[in-house]
Amino acid sequence: MSAVVSEKRIYIQSGPSTSYIRFTPISQLLLGSAALALVGWLAASTSIVVLDRISSRTEVNQTLVLRDAYKTRLDELAAERDQRAAEARSAQARFQVAMDQISRQQTTILQSVEERRELSNALDLMRNRLQEAVAQRDTVAASNEALLDRMNEVSKSLNQRQGADSDLTETLDAVSAALAEAVTARDTATADRADLERQLADLELRMKVNAQRQDEMVGQIEQAVAMSFGPLEKMFERSSVDVDRILAEVRRNYSGEGGPLSGVTVSTRSFDNGNDSSRLDTVLVSLGKMNEMRIAASKIPFAIPVKDSFRFTSGFGYRRDPKGAGRRMHAGLDMAAPKGTPIYATADGVVESAGTERGYGRVVRIRHEFGFETVYAHQTKLLVVKGQKVSRGDLIGAMGSTGRSTGVHLHYEVRLDGRPVNPMTYLEAAKDVF
Repeated sequence: MSAVVSEKRIYIQSGPSTSYIRFTPISQLLLGSAALALVGWLAASTSIVVLDRISSRTEVNQTLVLRDAYKTRLDELAAERDQRAAEARSAQARFQVAMDQISRQQTTILQSVEERRELSNALDLMRNRLQEAVAQRDTVAASNEALLDRMNEVSKSLNQRQGADSDLTETLDAVSAALAEAVTARDTATADRADLERQLADLELRMKVNAQRQDEMVGQIEQAVAMSFGPLEKMFERSSVDVDRILAEVRRNYSGEGGPLSGVTVSTRSFDNGNDSSRLDTVLVSLGKMNEMRIAASKIPFAIPVKDSFRFTSGFGYRRDPKGAGRRMHAGLDMAAPKGTPIYATADGVVESAGTERGYGRVVRIRHEFGFETVYAHQTKLLVVKGQKVSRGDLIGAMGSTGRSTGVHLHYEVRLDGRPVNPMTYLEAAKDVF
């Protein structure tokens, strides 16, 4: 080994004395190895630190990128939700306009039916008067013929008996007067008949015009009913409610508003109105059912309780408790928005309670018809009192974080016959209507 690595000495002089340190080949190899190991360790450590910092920066950058991506996506979803909400409000406005138009057209068509019935009665009366005038004319004509025959007989008798006595002259005068009166009556009857025929023609023309108008109105109402009735029917189908039971209850309790409408029968002897009457009956029945559905829809929680911008933070069903109590059933929807965001009733009803409850904080419970109940929890301010009647869209409170809550939000529940059901079922069913 000395041939490869020679011995090294380091001399140290201190004053008159000199000393040295000797490095044998083995010690030199050990020191060299130690130095190399140290340099390697320093290089590895530096590389690890540098890579760690680079990795940390990459992770931070990735986190920032993901955060920006999520934020962008949330903004897009919020914009899409706001657009859908605007479309829903626009659809609701169009639906209300259609309902108002249908109501006005329904009133107009019922007035038209009544006018048509009156015209029909007047037409029948005119026909009767015309028949009486014709009969009277025929009677007068027959009387005229009889008088003419009698006058001819009297004239023959006068020709045979020249210089007849005064009694025969008086008889002839009486017959002439009767004949003149009969002619006058005939002329009057003829004039009356012509006038009646003109009135009858006018009535028949009015009946035709009225029938055309009624047909146009029935067609418009059929279109309006198809546009309005379809969304309502689909909404009830998607909500999975017992439509027959609910409509039967509406007919019992709201017969003045939404009960079945009886058919309207209009008939005359000169027009065949079977098809028109059948169409009208069908339209009125559809209007009656649509009115019943409209009444029922106002009593069922189809509307959304928050109209301002918000985001869903928790859905219906089992979830991990936000307070660390394990998995629990979440019986409603959580909607987060700024503190004080207005909260609205989702259906017509009566406030069953309005106060503070354990876990719910400040809460409003509204009892609706058909066994429905809605709950609005964690509010910061209550704007209704127990026993107060509310309509769909009425302001009932403001969003907060009272009770067992981790932040500002509304906890919204829908209960049917005391059992919690998923509110999203009704919100999704009515998204194109309300």
